[in-house]
Amino acid sequence: MTGIILPEETRVDFVALKVANLTLVSQWYQQVARLDLLRQNGSTIYLGTRLNQQVLVVLHQITGLQAQQPVTGLDHFAILLPNPGALGAAYRIVAKNQTVTTAFQTGYREGFIAHDPEGNGVAFTIDRAIEQYQEERQYNWEDETLQPIDPATIGEHAAREYDRLPSGTTIGYVQFRVSDLPATSHYLEQGLGFREKTSRDPNEVFLAAGDYRHHIGINLRLDAKLALPTPDMYGLDYVSFILPDQHAMENILMNLDAAGLTDYDYNKDNQFLMIAGPNRLTLWFRVA
Repeated sequence: MTGIILPEETRVDFVALKVANLTLVSQWYQQVARLDLLRQNGSTIYLGTRLNQQVLVVLHQITGLQAQQPVTGLDHFAILLPNPGALGAAYRIVAKNQTVTTAFQTGYREGFIAHDPEGNGVAFTIDRAIEQYQEERQYNWEDETLQPIDPATIGEHAAREYDRLPSGTTIGYVQFRVSDLPATSHYLEQGLGFREKTSRDPNEVFLAAGDYRHHIGINLRLDAKLALPTPDMYGLDYVSFILPDQHAMENILMNLDAAGLTDYDYNKDNQFLMIAGPNRLTLWFRVA
């Protein structure tokens, strides 16, 4: 690729969703996912971890439409937990409320996937190297191959129950469904500076900030039959990323201009950049 890559200090900030029933969905994230209600502003609710006031999920109620056929957008986003015990506790809580059928591991990640009441996918994950490896060079960052595992084995990690997600929990990555894989990958690489990782599957692309140290990235899954969503459909609103400094923002703007990409809105005073690229995936970037 050409252009300037995103610095590895870039991280996912939060995921914003458009919902039909704010009360129902908010209760799921509080009672099942165990996020804290940090604040509410009319029809918008901010959820995250109380101790460090970290917003992870934003819910905005709209009067909209349910897609009548599969559309591009969010497949799932990952809540990255700080240790295996927290993952096991999360599994036990979620499994009490719904059947967990998807559990997985890769060369460096382990987790399971649940769904909120409106069908948005939520993965609960850990970096397996947290407890298993002493040195980073022993960690296989390139192995993205999903291997199914017995969901019940995740619950065995739990040392105790907990009422809320622990401090240190973050959004690890987001996975999108797209109908045009090359166009989306090109846009994210050339325009924004994400770097592509190796994948054995021609129908998926893994993109990272820097060298994907730990978990900052976007996964793309191809489904050519997907339709494009309209702005008034429920589901993903946008994903917000944090850049380490203004220099990183300037590099993105240079990349976009060099690639001839113009469908973005940059607010210089507030240092916000909003991108709406192929497949109508909206990303926000802000400076830390």
